[in-house]
Amino acid sequence: MRSLAPIVFFAYNRPEHTRLVLESLRKNRLADESKLFIYIDGPKPNATEETLAAIAEVKKVVREKQWCKEVNIIEATENKGLIKSNAEGVTRMVNEFGRVIAMEDDGLLSPGFLTYMNDALDFYENNPKVMHIAAYKRPEFAPVEIKESTFFFYHTTTWGWATWKRAWDHFKLDPLAVHEAVKKKGNIKRLNMDGTFEFFWGLKAVAKGKLRSWNAIWHSTVFLNDGLCLYPQKSLVSNIGHDGSGTNCEPDERFAINANELADSIPVTEIPLKEHEGIKKHYIAMHSFKYKLVFAIKHYLRYLVKY
Repeated sequence: MRSLAPIVFFAYNRPEHTRLVLESLRKNRLADESKLFIYIDGPKPNATEETLAAIAEVKKVVREKQWCKEVNIIEATENKGLIKSNAEGVTRMVNEFGRVIAMEDDGLLSPGFLTYMNDALDFYENNPKVMHIAAYKRPEFAPVEIKESTFFFYHTTTWGWATWKRAWDHFKLDPLAVHEAVKKKGNIKRLNMDGTFEFFWGLKAVAKGKLRSWNAIWHSTVFLNDGLCLYPQKSLVSNIGHDGSGTNCEPDERFAINANELADSIPVTEIPLKEHEGIKKHYIAMHSFKYKLVFAIKHYLRYLVKY
């Protein structure tokens, strides 16, 4: 019988997001064969009554239904924070099971999400070059022709993702040590996705507590090991967290995908072990200074009209 990867789900204080995402997980074709581990972070010392009530509601929501074949709930008594909570949860899963499918409370899933994830984990299990499986494909990539059902890119997007112990063993929860290793390796431009994102700066920001992003470390870890990230030709996840309710997600309409536009299934087949050049060029062009300036102006004009 096929051994399915465990699912780790991270939640905190968004009960409605949590319910919607768990409902979408329950509708997955392999949900009734999968193990689910739900991590609920604890309250901060200065948490408001509203936050405490929201956390309590999340604890009720996760117990509403049998979301998967087996459901395990791990509640933190105090706040670990986004970085520590995610890192500890993923580490525990890969150490026990050798692989993991990770998700948070802001990613609505298509019914084929678990099938794609498990197929990809099986297909690339023994290929050290592949370190990360992504299930979300940015809508802005739509103009690029992708002939295969999957492609490789160099960004570790975490809106529904998976990995193996062999890859995660390289992860060290020490942003300054990773920063030094990156500086020693060189090619900072590539780390920063050809100058479109400041991961190098982000590592120091994480160390100083100014940025709460464990993915800055994970992305840099994949970079240090010359790893690849597998993406689906069509997204299996729709992010609903860019409504101002999340830790690192400001209100933004660019990442929204209608549920009826998600892929029902994505076959995982042999493709060249290299980044998709068309996607890379398009991404760089879309994140040029000119593009950012135009987007900022449009965003500001929408704000003026609204308020």
